[in-house]
Amino acid sequence: MDKTPISTKPTDGPDQDLILDPQLDLNVAMCTCASLRKTTRVVTQLFDAALKPVGLTPGQFTVLAALSRIGEQPQTKLAEKLLMDRTTMIRNLRPLEDKGFVETDRSGIRGAKVLRLTDDGRQALETALPHWQQAQSQIVNALGAARWGGLITDLGATVEAVQQL
Repeated sequence: MDKTPISTKPTDGPDQDLILDPQLDLNVAMCTCASLRKTTRVVTQLFDAALKPVGLTPGQFTVLAALSRIGEQPQTKLAEKLLMDRTTMIRNLRPLEDKGFVETDRSGIRGAKVLRLTDDGRQALETALPHWQQAQSQIVNALGAARWGGLITDLGATVEAVQQL
């Protein structure tokens, strides 16, 4: 089958010459989902490497940081606040519970699982924080503070807009 470039403006990105099936009315290089997932993968790799020495993943770090900031939470409420699905929350929680960083009990409404940061969890977060800050600073420095600030603002606006769909 003959493959020809499909032009979808703007075409100034690194994937501008992506060749697609001419029967498709789409340019994968301009796909919002694909672009965000690619960005997420590369950013996650940076934070994975930064947090590896302290034995945490970026998802686990986020759970510890959220519990530290907002306090004891039902598991479902924390997942909602972090926009994590149930399986992702469980995958992040199990190692934290196994290491004694997070306690759970069934004291919530109708026996809902309530999560609590332990003293060991607070210490793990404190130990991980400089590693996280280093990765965070690398991204801010690479983009520049103004561009990074715009990115954070735009990502927040994207979350809000998509949630309204």
